[in-house]
Order: sequence, then C-alpha cells, then structure tokens
Amino acid sequence: SRIMPLLKPIDGVRIENMCGKGTPDVNFAGGWMELKQQDKWPKRANTIVKLHHDLSLEQRIWLDRRARKGEMTWVLLQVARDYLLFEGPVASDVIGHRTQQGLKDVAFRVWTSKEMKEELLSCLQQKI
Repeated sequence: SRIMPLLKPIDGVRIENMCGKGTPDVNFAGGWMELKQQDKWPKRANTIVKLHHDLSLEQRIWLDRRARKGEMTWVLLQVARDYLLFEGPVASDVIGHRTQQGLKDVAFRVWTSKEMKEELLSCLQQKI
C-alpha cells in the first residue's frame, strides 16, 4: 500500500496472477518488481537473512529470464525501516544467501523509509 502510490507516475499496476507462477507483484512502464517484506533483521551480524516468504524458485527464474530478454526486473525488500532495491538477477542470487551487510553491499540502492519515498521512482526511471 505504501509503494503503489509512488509508482503512479510510471503507471504501476499491482498484479494478482494465480496462473503464472513467479510473476512479480507489480508491473510498471519499463519493468516489473517483486515486493518482499520482513519485520526485523537477524540479531547477529553474521546470520544469513532468511525471509519468511523467500523468493521462490519460480520467481527467481522469472526475474532472470525477463532480464535476459531486456526487461528491467527489480526486487524491493523492506526489513524493519530499511528498503533495499535489487536488480532482479542480483536479487535472485543473493536473497536468502547473505547477511544484512552482504545484502546492503550488493543492493542497487538502500534507504530508510523517508528517503525511499523521494528516490525510488527516480532510480527506476534512470534504468528505463
């Protein structure tokens, strides 16, 4: 509910697709985005971040396949008040396999919630 109003200028549409396994949550002019959320980071810095609803194999394949065909694919991960934006193929490789710092190191962009509201759209548009 927080993200969709931000995507209005690029015609963001929430996708509820029960037929196509792996289809991301959002389509917008110029690409696709999967949304993931976790309430908090692990307590220990060296703990791998495991999401309650990790990227499925079908989602990983979809993001990689569409990126290879020239489409922009993204994953926006919210953990606590942090937002991490990943290009689809990067997310496919790292989500569920890295620590908090490891994820932040390879993210396309990292924000707090206030910063994200101002910059998400410009990040998505600069790659279009």
